[in-house]
Amino acid sequence: MYKRRITVFTPTYNRAYIISNLYNSIKKQTFKNFEWLVVDDGSTDNTEDLFKKWQHEDNDFVIRYYKTVNGGKHRAINRALNLAVSVLQMF
Repeated sequence: MYKRRITVFTPTYNRAYIISNLYNSIKKQTFKNFEWLVVDDGSTDNTEDLFKKWQHEDNDFVIRYYKTVNGGKHRAINRALNLAVSVLQMF
């Protein structure tokens, strides 16, 4: 029915130093029918560069990365909810 039934959501802010641990863990999953939705709450480190690189790698899952102006974790969560719901409405 849906192309992707699961959204793995990660809000992030200046976590470039550790987010590769999560990426590597997600890559090891045997179930691949999901998307990884990341809302970056205005990071000033190289988080964006990492995601640009990862989006071009040969992954078995979709990475959707959005960078916003810093507004707090609650705004990142609300944005992700809207983005995940809007994808479901397309199908």
